Amino acid sequence: MIINAKTFFLTLLLILTVGYVGLQLIRQFALSIALENHESNQANDTKEDAQRKKKIALADKAASDAFRKVEPLIKKNTGSRPSSPVDRNDGV
Repeated sequence: MIINAKTFFLTLLLILTVGYVGLQLIRQFALSIALENHESNQANDTKEDAQRKKKIALADKAASDAFRKVEPLIKKNTGSRPSSPVDRNDGV
């Protein structure tokens, strides 16, 4: 086999072309994995946010129900509803 400038440059061009195409394929594959991962993370975040909002709503409802049960006792003892909750950590 004769190695001259023409075969050297053609071989170099072929190697560079194959390398470029290969790197583009790898890049597209990595991008598709990253997009799937991003979409999965967004779905998980949405699900967790919905669960968090549901827990907050349940906690608010429980607090409201508890206050509704205690409110008649407060009115009997004080004669009126307190305007603000008492902060027990004022002196600490």
